[in-house]
This record gives sequence, C-alpha cells and structure tokens, in this order.
Amino acid sequence: MSLKNLQTKIGIPADGSWGAGTFKAAMAYYKLTPVRAAHFFAQTAHETGGFTLFSENLNYSTKGLRGIFGKYFPSDAIASQYERKAEKIANRVYASRMGNGPESSGDGWRYRGRGALQLTGKDNYKVFADYCKRPDVMSNPDLVATELAFESAMFFFERNKLWAICDQGVTDAAILSITKKINGGTHGLADRSEKTKKYIGWATSATPAPAVVAAPKAAPAVTSDMQLSEHFNLKEFTKSETAIRKRIDNTPGPEHAQNLKNVCEKILEPVRKRFGKPVRINSGYRGPALNAAVGGSSKSQHCNGEAVDFEIDGLANPELAKWVSQNCEFDQVILEFYDAKEGPNSGWVHASYNSKGTNRKQLLTAVTVNGKTVYKPGLVS
Repeated sequence: MSLKNLQTKIGIPADGSWGAGTFKAAMAYYKLTPVRAAHFFAQTAHETGGFTLFSENLNYSTKGLRGIFGKYFPSDAIASQYERKAEKIANRVYASRMGNGPESSGDGWRYRGRGALQLTGKDNYKVFADYCKRPDVMSNPDLVATELAFESAMFFFERNKLWAICDQGVTDAAILSITKKINGGTHGLADRSEKTKKYIGWATSATPAPAVVAAPKAAPAVTSDMQLSEHFNLKEFTKSETAIRKRIDNTPGPEHAQNLKNVCEKILEPVRKRFGKPVRINSGYRGPALNAAVGGSSKSQHCNGEAVDFEIDGLANPELAKWVSQNCEFDQVILEFYDAKEGPNSGWVHASYNSKGTNRKQLLTAVTVNGKTVYKPGLVS
C-alpha cells in the first residue's frame, strides 16, 4: 500500500501526498465520523511512518536481536546465525504461537506483521479473513499489506473496542487510551496527539475533498472454473493432491490470476497453436500454504502465478523447451530432469513470464547430481 494506492482506491487523483483533501476523501470512503477519522488516521500515520511502511521490518543485526528478542536469541552465537535474515528471524520469533506452527513451518514469516497496524499471526489472519469475507487472505497474506491495509487496521479498532473510545472526543485522555491499546505503552504519544488534533481540524475545515475520479473497472472475481485463455482453465493450474489431502485452499488472488493469464497468453497459447495438441499442466499456481506443504522455495515464481511446468504427450521435452526459448516471451525456460533413455516425455519443461519486470531470457537444465538438483546453463539434453 502507498498513498497513491490509497488515493486510487478511494477514487481521487493519485498525487501521493497526504493532506486535508485526501484525509476528507478517505473519511468519506470509509464512512467515518470526523472524530473517528482523526483518531484512526493519526494512529495509522504514526505506526506506518507517514503511510510508507505496511510490512514488518525484521532486518536486525546480532545486537538488535539480542536487545529486542533476547528471549529467542539468548546468545550472540545463536543470534549471529539469524543476523539480517528477515525470514529466518520471523520464523523463529513467531514460531508456535498465535496459531503459527513450529519454526520449520514458515508460518512466522508467512503471517508476519502487515497492514496499517501490523496484523500478526495465523490465528489473527484467519479471524480477519472471516471478518472481511476474504478467504484468499490466508493463501495470499500480502493482501494485508496492500489492498486491505486500512481494513485490517479498522478490524483492530473494532475488535478492541477502540471506536467507543474515539467517540469520547479528541481529548488527551482518549488519545492516551487508544495509544496504550495499540502500542502497549506510550511510545510516540506526542506525535500521535499532534496528528489527532491536526486531523480533527482538517475534518471540520472548509477545505473540500478532491473530486472523485471514475473508478477503474473491477477485476473479475476469481473462481475455481475461471477461463484464463482460449484453451486453459484455472483448475488446470491449481489442482493438487496435496492441497486436497490437507484441505488447503489453493485459489489465487486477482493479481496472481492475472499473472497466470499472462503465462497462458505469452507461452502456452503459442505452444498450443504451434503443435496443435493439448498441453498437459503438471504444476501451476502454488499459494503459500501449499508451497510450504510441498517444501517449495518461497521465492518460486509458481507462488506468484508466473510459472508453469508442462509437456505435450509424444513430443520430446528438449524440442518443446527449444521451441519456447526461440519463439516466446519468457523469463526462464528450464528443461527439468530429462533422460532420453526414459522416452520423449521424461521430465518436463518449466517456463515463466515476469508480468512486472524485465524478463531475463534465462535458459537452464535441471539434473540430479549425488541426490541434489543442479542447474546447468543452457538447454542440455
């Protein structure tokens, strides 16, 4: 989330600046009274460093870990193994509490603090997902740092009965009480107080809110039977025996579904047209929960809907990989675990497309050496 994202969401010109106009438009969009808006946006402005930080920063040094999380890092020797490794730190600090699994589960990082008031922990994410009727929050928790950043903070206000305190007015006592509920102490009280009193002035001033601009057309709802392109359906990309067995919802959010559409358009439809045969999808989208269950890398493009593993029955996978590399837009093409002795459909082809950045045009071959996967440059069959 950013101020420009917020302004776009509430339907006003996105200039990225926070002032009386944006404040009033947000107050109207979220249907807040002036007093509630003053308290809410003052607290969230302070907590996010002026609406710039919506995801927990866990980039700690050894000294920082010892000082802040001494319970979990009782010695320099242990802390030094985690220094500047945000994902490892989150998995240790948040392990086996707030509904999270053990450190090895990855839940600590998956459900780390996000949003305007840092929603944290699997249980809290689940309650919030149910509250806003967005089950995709569990498979795509980054939504809390982007689309639902302020909604998650409002959930905190409602769950902790802070609106009733807001309704007492913009007083020093109310500001102190809300601060303690959010912070657990009085850190930043002066800044929170200053902002609250400034914002109530904005709320009651004659400054008009910016004119509402036409909202962009909403993305279609993601359903399990969504058609991604002429020949490919979402079910082909989300099917998983592990997901069925473990009852994991592997439905992607709108952004990842759009990435899958791009993969179909840039890679799979050209393949289907060239060879005139059905393309078999072996692996497509893997949400965080499924990715963790199968031991996948958290950096896998499968997690973003940007990659697909596929083949065509009867067509040699090296030939398929070569054609894709020469005729399609792609980020990576990997010929994975092909062995000519096992026939043309030995292994599979992995291909990806980066929807937002530069596509690297990287060609690799994956082989097994002494029980480990090794990636060789180029397509080697």
